[in-house]
Amino acid sequence: MTGSVARSKTFDMLVSVCTLWIATGFFLDAWAHGHVPVESFFTPYHGVFYSGMLALVLVIAIFAASNRRRGYAWRDALPAAYRWPVFGLVIFVVAGFGDLAWHELLGIEEGVDALLSPTHQALGLGIFFLAAGPINSALASRKELRTLSDYVPLIFALATWMELVHFGTAYAFDPAAGRSNAPPSAASFSPGYLTAITIGYYKIGTGVLVVLFQSILIAGFGLFVAAQFRTPPGTLALTYLLGNSAAAAAFTNDTPLLVTVMLMSVAAGAVGDLLIAAIRPSRERVVAYRIFGIAVPVTYFAVYFLATAVTGGVWWDWNVLLGANIWAGVVGLGLTFLTLPHAPDS
Repeated sequence: MTGSVARSKTFDMLVSVCTLWIATGFFLDAWAHGHVPVESFFTPYHGVFYSGMLALVLVIAIFAASNRRRGYAWRDALPAAYRWPVFGLVIFVVAGFGDLAWHELLGIEEGVDALLSPTHQALGLGIFFLAAGPINSALASRKELRTLSDYVPLIFALATWMELVHFGTAYAFDPAAGRSNAPPSAASFSPGYLTAITIGYYKIGTGVLVVLFQSILIAGFGLFVAAQFRTPPGTLALTYLLGNSAAAAAFTNDTPLLVTVMLMSVAAGAVGDLLIAAIRPSRERVVAYRIFGIAVPVTYFAVYFLATAVTGGVWWDWNVLLGANIWAGVVGLGLTFLTLPHAPDS
């Protein structure tokens, strides 16, 4: 047979499940690095994401072998959408052996070191490539996607990408506006006064930068979906919920961060889904596209500040809270101009 094998909904689903499994396993391992003694490469936490990779290899191998028996050449035994993403397997395998050698020779990373470890980043890159397969498949088959179940592989793959971004930038996940994160207080003109003021200044500055970065992430994924698809209700809410929850679970400790992030994700996703249904933001409907770009990140952080205030209080004052939320909308609006640089308003 000539030409690549046709798209398979089952294959898209299995690949997307495996990639989300692996990305979630990364955060289980990240949690372990911060909560339990990790002294070896061979841990149950590594086992979770490496078992996901084994499952993914088996899915790809069985699907390709089956199509080979049907008469397809090996180079055509996977759908065209996977022709480049499948190289993620090579990246992951090489990085996996590199990670083993890294741990055995240089020891176990802790804290931010574990996030920025070159071998860990390479593992994430491999999964990033592989998760592109279901996304490419959805882009090539947009007319066939109608119901929420049709979009599940895309949702899982986009959630995988979000989790991978969170994994590499976990130090920029929580703005830390909760009262438990407040800097130490000091009486005016006491020996520790200037130190407390300086710590507070940098904690607020860093927190606002986290708001800006996370707004780029939330708005960027939402704008991609709105521009490329006409998704049914629930698509963005599920994408954000799955894409954010593993990171929140790994970092929550004794705080309500997990519940807060879940509320933020569902609220921002629901607003995005409602706007997609009501005003159909797209490259052709530019004003609607810009409204969408503003509303989604603003909702995301409005719920963060509200939930944080209710569950323990915030230490930022109202100027910072409102200003940071306005900046979330400005960032979303800015992304619409970057993605539609020459489009006239209409």
